[in-house]
Amino acid sequence: MRTRRQKILEDRQAVVERLNAGETSLQIPVDLIFEILLRLPVKCIARGRCLSKLWASILDRQEFTDHYLKRSSARPQLLFAFQDRCKVFFFSAPQDDNSSLITASYHMSFPVNRVKEIYSPISGLVCVKDERILKGMKTPVTVWVICNPSTGQYFTLPRMKTRNNKCDVRSFFGYDPVEKQFKVLSMTTLKEHQVLTLQTGKLSWRMIECDVPHHHGINSVCINGVLHYKGKDIIVTFDVRSEKFGFIEVDKPFIPVHTLINFNGKLASLESYSFNRRSPIHLWVLDDIEKNEWSKHVYKLPASWEDVVGNADLYCVKVTASNEVVLSGYYQRSPFYVFYYSLEKETVRRVEIQGMEAFKHFQVYTFVDHVEDVKRMKGVLGLALK
Repeated sequence: MRTRRQKILEDRQAVVERLNAGETSLQIPVDLIFEILLRLPVKCIARGRCLSKLWASILDRQEFTDHYLKRSSARPQLLFAFQDRCKVFFFSAPQDDNSSLITASYHMSFPVNRVKEIYSPISGLVCVKDERILKGMKTPVTVWVICNPSTGQYFTLPRMKTRNNKCDVRSFFGYDPVEKQFKVLSMTTLKEHQVLTLQTGKLSWRMIECDVPHHHGINSVCINGVLHYKGKDIIVTFDVRSEKFGFIEVDKPFIPVHTLINFNGKLASLESYSFNRRSPIHLWVLDDIEKNEWSKHVYKLPASWEDVVGNADLYCVKVTASNEVVLSGYYQRSPFYVFYYSLEKETVRRVEIQGMEAFKHFQVYTFVDHVEDVKRMKGVLGLALK
């Protein structure tokens, strides 16, 4: 039986033979072709698919899209989103660039009615919660749109059916890196819990059980295939693969004013208001989930904080892999800045983002760790590519 590696090598060789068919001069080595393709910008990949069916088949191979995503993960991006009238727009900019001035690149837009929430990007995909009045209905209902800013594609998921269309729906977007599956978890005030799994080829909502009724907050983070979100006096965990819930008890003052983050692969909670009060920053890290043991870390703001940040009204976006807290304003200003506070060095730097001036005074959604995924939407949804 052929191993996976043997199959990949044979597939690569077949690609090269087809590309070199009819050529009597230069023969291109297998590894060189894939290395060249992996270095192409996202927009070139999209154009390449339009050249011919052969090129499309090469660029749609799972081996290629997986390698492209892996490379992109080493170069994470900042992602920005705006809602202007009936559309939502996406931009990105380098995240770990040490420049004080960078220009954002425009990616895509698609129609919306009333955006209720935009979830943090996961493995190149973004989930947008929209409220719309559908054909034949008088009251607005919640719909979810999955989009890929890199490819410019989007797809509206089937509507979730609930016992009462007027009840509030809270949702979270998660990813299981083992099975490579994306899932949307939704729950209502009537304690209904439903899950929709992408990549199945048949998109439908499924009811799941949760034995412990709980309040569901907004802030969430997905770490190693486990969703974490705030409840009332608890942090709720949801294993994306097994679809099982768990609960972490915490002190009451701990929940409302804290942002859940991924800190070196561990769940952590960061005081989100300290950056505006100019007070020390408190970070709690969950060191042992079984024993519910947390460690507390205190960081001081540098003396240069006032000079760099001024009176900017900021919120904590998330923390990068280099342990820098990314801070952003709530609205697009001119100039527009993103701030990086280093937990290790206790220093702050300011980066001006240009290229989004057309959205001055609009609410801006800022995200970290966005990566470029060139997989087409049909492949993401598990549908056959044509």
